[in-house]
Amino acid sequence: MMLTTEYPQELDNWTLSAACEELKGDPATDIPFLMWLLENPDSPLALPGNIGLYNHDCMHLILKQGFSSENEAFVVGFSMGNDVRTNWLHQWMIKTSSVWLYPKKYRWHHSNVAAFEQGLKVGRATKIKNLNRSIPDAWNNKRLPEIRDELGLEI
Repeated sequence: MMLTTEYPQELDNWTLSAACEELKGDPATDIPFLMWLLENPDSPLALPGNIGLYNHDCMHLILKQGFSSENEAFVVGFSMGNDVRTNWLHQWMIKTSSVWLYPKKYRWHHSNVAAFEQGLKVGRATKIKNLNRSIPDAWNNKRLPEIRDELGLEI
């Protein structure tokens, strides 16, 4: 299954692990170097909010987001806002890079910055912090709405 711009409601009947296994985001080999440098936990220069691809795809599901550039901006904003280390400079760096420097396929439009800001707000307000570092194993067998409830998310 490939998520596009819309989040399929039927996924809410699935567990997180089943939905993530079915999800087909971009493979690691397609991720451009600059994105890897700023967003991947294995990078020495990764910004706060950095997250591995599998967990990033899981975040799309938890947050009910497809894979449009607006959805990507929201998920990145959430991951950064949920990481307690994120400051204004990190936000400026990701917004600037995403709008101006990322390859065209992955670049955000200026209007996507509002989705990033919204995701940042939601991430900061979420009960459990630093989800980018580790999604709880206990969530693998929970349905997506149960996880959202646990986080206090109203999406």
